[in-house]
Amino acid sequence: MRRIAVAATRSIWKLCCIGCTTGDILGRYAMYRRMRAQFAGRDLGDRVLSISHSRKLCTLLGARESAVLEANFPEHSIGSLAFEANSFSAVVSDQVMEHIACPPQRAVDEVFRVLRPGGLAVHTTCFMMPYHGAADDKELDNGDFWRFSPSGLTLLHRNYSEVVAADGWGNFFTPMLGGLGLLHMPVPEASWHPFNKLARIDRRSYAFVVWIIARK
Repeated sequence: MRRIAVAATRSIWKLCCIGCTTGDILGRYAMYRRMRAQFAGRDLGDRVLSISHSRKLCTLLGARESAVLEANFPEHSIGSLAFEANSFSAVVSDQVMEHIACPPQRAVDEVFRVLRPGGLAVHTTCFMMPYHGAADDKELDNGDFWRFSPSGLTLLHRNYSEVVAADGWGNFFTPMLGGLGLLHMPVPEASWHPFNKLARIDRRSYAFVVWIIARK
């Protein structure tokens, strides 16, 4: 029954978006918009480390393609990066931190190590997102181990010189929307569209995704 309900609601969503320009998916639409606003006037710099397929977020925040170096799991692990200290102007991870098979503080400190002084750490992760790991979490590349609040991310980054932003997005409807398979549907860009309005409803206590921007 759930599969039928998901297929039906996704079909209705697509029909309601016909003729509309669409943007990011519902689960990240507001987060990406707010991150771009919080990042205004800043620059990721000339050497950006993208952790585990986070290139899209690097691009959204203005990184030049030529400046981005990818460090994807399992060849690279954020808890033990094979790079020299003070190597990067920025390190970016998008929905990675919940999957790391090491203590989160170790990962944050390792990013701090490879950043240049003044460099930026940018991480998005989840707070109220449903469990989405492997069946038994023995496959560490598919594990789902952690959840974070904005305050928790700030605490993990207490050794950084500045927390530019520690924030989150979600609302009362998010769990239901997730159950109906809609959080991965693209959002119409027109501000009048009901789905666009839905994507911008925010209640911090129901944060679905969270993020931090911190300066070394």
